Amino acid sequence: MEGPPLELVCSSVGSDDSGRGPPITINELVQLAHIGIPIDQVTWSRVTMTSDKWIAVRHDSRSDFSAKRAVVTVLSPIEGTISYAGSTSADSVLMNPVYPRIALKAGLRFEVFNLDTKELVNKVKFHEPVIFWTWLTADVIAMVTDSAVYHWSINEREAATTPEQIFVRHNRLAFTEIVGYKGDPSLRWLALTGLTPEDERISGVTQLYNRDEDITQCITAHAVCFSTYHFPGNPYPSTVMCVSSREAQDHGKVHVIELGPYKTGNFAPRNSYDHLHFLDDLERYDFPISLQISVDYGLLFVVTKYGYLYMCDMETAMCLCCTRVAVDVIFAAALNTNSQGILAITRGGQVITVDLKKDGFISFLREQVKTAYRANRFEKVICP
Repeated sequence: MEGPPLELVCSSVGSDDSGRGPPITINELVQLAHIGIPIDQVTWSRVTMTSDKWIAVRHDSRSDFSAKRAVVTVLSPIEGTISYAGSTSADSVLMNPVYPRIALKAGLRFEVFNLDTKELVNKVKFHEPVIFWTWLTADVIAMVTDSAVYHWSINEREAATTPEQIFVRHNRLAFTEIVGYKGDPSLRWLALTGLTPEDERISGVTQLYNRDEDITQCITAHAVCFSTYHFPGNPYPSTVMCVSSREAQDHGKVHVIELGPYKTGNFAPRNSYDHLHFLDDLERYDFPISLQISVDYGLLFVVTKYGYLYMCDMETAMCLCCTRVAVDVIFAAALNTNSQGILAITRGGQVITVDLKKDGFISFLREQVKTAYRANRFEKVICP
């Protein structure tokens, strides 16, 4: 194999306090421009966030803009630390969602390094161009080509592995830009999402694949996520899929769908949905770019491209409130596992956290949403 693409040197806005608006706090954790990241390089392809643990940035050095190699900066936004992983000729970098591993893609070559030990964990040279890739889990990298989806298992304690083809892409995604790939905790359910411009709007198509049945189908969806959720009254937790889409005019939907197989003793599988009202103007077309689930709070967060946040009830899919949390485009979001809020990156270089004011949220449900039952239920889990 050719030489390595990376040379490791490792080195509130408050919400509306009048009581009318959703009770949240919006705090800037870091401004990327202040740590040497050129604003014109704060883009979806250069700034990646697979969880709230790390943000990986591939950017030019301020001191040498003519250099052919980029600098890799790794941030830990919650802890407030910054490290420099080194220089690279890679065209894409991704931090592992759990472990201090960094994955690099340079054309057909892929390498994974342990940042703590500075050691190469695994490498492979693929046989065809990969147009989208992501850490699917802490131990699996997903690779998407024009024709199929592959999984590459990464384990420091085992011998090097090669990517395995999982399923073939559906024809409906042939002319879409692939923007997301998600799996349920067991990796039996998988969802590949692509976007495509149609007239004056952006359409979202998701290919849903079930590995047990080897069945695939396409649904209208701009963003998808999976989780395990324990619905009240059920003895066993359920696998759920959440889907959000933008449809005709200014309306969209959010779905919470309980997936099989059915567990004896549970209530009948749920399929709940609610409508979303998009608040964009004639100059732009807003749509969901990320779904995040707070299992602890029983909330589903829908984040849109133009900075809106919809908070929905996991048990009914009911949209509880909507508020704007950023004036710039948001291109990446993750669950803030410490606060059970949202961590987001904007095109203007802000890394923000959006968190609930717990007491205020319960009052908001009672007074504004006027749902005493939900207020009582949320009070038990949010303010125990």
